[in-house]
Amino acid sequence: MKKTLLAAMLAFTALPASADIFGLSVGATAGAAQLDFQGNKEYGYEYGLNASYALNDFFSINAGVVQGSGEVDSDLSASKNDIDYTAFPVTLRGDLPLLIGSLYAKAGTNFYDVDVARDGVKATDDGWAFTGGAGFVLTLLPLVDLSLGYEYRDMGEVTNNAVVVGVDISL
Repeated sequence: MKKTLLAAMLAFTALPASADIFGLSVGATAGAAQLDFQGNKEYGYEYGLNASYALNDFFSINAGVVQGSGEVDSDLSASKNDIDYTAFPVTLRGDLPLLIGSLYAKAGTNFYDVDVARDGVKATDDGWAFTGGAGFVLTLLPLVDLSLGYEYRDMGEVTNNAVVVGVDISL
């Protein structure tokens, strides 16, 4: 029993070293999104998965997939615009280390696919546009980070401002 406990403790202390060597992390996010379409704003939700590769202690490359949905008022009728979107953001992120975490800012591009449906009519838009964000990361354990952040996504006629919480695990 004592040998097993000692081996587990040694393995756990060796994990942060391997995380620094590989520089990879994966995570998930979820939160509230404010969608702006044709001058009308409403709240919806979004969730996503992401992966990061650390270039050094301060910069990393991030990629992921985000899906969301919301209903935005229409100026033309009493019905609402049902907006569903998928985005694939790719960003360069800079971190400012703190004692128990870091502050970050990121900027890059995203490929988006937006579907807008109203009164049985569906319109689709896709393309490339700017994405960015900022936030705070709290390091709980050497391999687990919690984050609270703001993300901006331009998706053609739809603009997305989201506040998300996330969890990342270093590999």
